[in-house]
Amino acid sequence: MLRTVFNPELHGKRILLLIIIAVMIFSLSCSSDSTEPGKENLKLMFSPAEQTVPINTEVEYAISVENAKKLFAFSAEIVFDNSVAELVQNAVVVGGFWNSDLIELSVEEDDRLSIAISLQQTSNEDGIDGYGELFSFSIKGIAIGESTLTFENLQMIDENGNDVSNFDELEVTNGGIIVE
Repeated sequence: MLRTVFNPELHGKRILLLIIIAVMIFSLSCSSDSTEPGKENLKLMFSPAEQTVPINTEVEYAISVENAKKLFAFSAEIVFDNSVAELVQNAVVVGGFWNSDLIELSVEEDDRLSIAISLQQTSNEDGIDGYGELFSFSIKGIAIGESTLTFENLQMIDENGNDVSNFDELEVTNGGIIVE
């Protein structure tokens, strides 16, 4: 015959142990450090996001990246309404995120700025990590109105020509200009 013996002291210790384990699991699941390292979203942003200017006034926008992993090359077109704004000649200045061994090409058109920046293959870097300014550019308000500044044909690649890590989850903050 099977006999069950109830030991209140042992039962109390089991309940206390279960409560401690439950509290630990709950606190770990709520912790901000519980995300996997390296899983931060890749971000690309205009800074400032929006500017208001009088007619015939130039403003500068910086394009920054956040949480980049092994970024070797960047290319994109920045598109805007050319009835409201126009690019300033020699509008592009490469940002401090890149090292000195790079190749830069920009083409200024009526309604877009096409830009490509890449590390040189002969440099000793396989790519750049972190946060920084990719480039800045100047635009001039020419008529009263508003225009969104958006990216088209965007590419961010590693040294092997593949999309950088988390590119498929890229968060983009577009820009805007209001001309008064």
